[in-house]
Amino acid sequence: MARLRLYQPDDAAHLAGIFVEAVRGIGPSDYSPEQVQAWAAGASADRFGAQAGDGRVVWVALDVADQPCAFIDLEADGHIDFLYCRPAEAGTGTAAALYAVLESHARKTGLTRLYTEASEAARRFFLKRGFVVTQRRDFSLRGVMIHNYAMEKRLS
Repeated sequence: MARLRLYQPDDAAHLAGIFVEAVRGIGPSDYSPEQVQAWAAGASADRFGAQAGDGRVVWVALDVADQPCAFIDLEADGHIDFLYCRPAEAGTGTAAALYAVLESHARKTGLTRLYTEASEAARRFFLKRGFVVTQRRDFSLRGVMIHNYAMEKRLS
């Protein structure tokens, strides 16, 4: 089981790497090579560093070598923008542990709704945790048509 902790500024480059590895390693089962390339091109340490410092909470999972291997974030309004794991972590319970800590935090802070825009793989993950699809979203990403799903979960 991976150890979880809050984001630290030195994590930004690791998060960008995890993002690219996840998109390139997991994405091809549901998306075309062109879609995967357009999606992966959005990664940069600067982007993750800036977003991690914008008020959201980011949890990071560490592997046995104490290196970041997965991450999840929660914005103040209940939006989950990122949930990414290195492909080797898929199916190990790491993403589930990250999500459990996020939902517990959301409940403690009084959020009544979580929502996200999920890829095909993430859609399957979130459905298992009580989210519902509110709509399929088809859009252009760096000139390539791609899709994801608007999803939400009501917290009681």
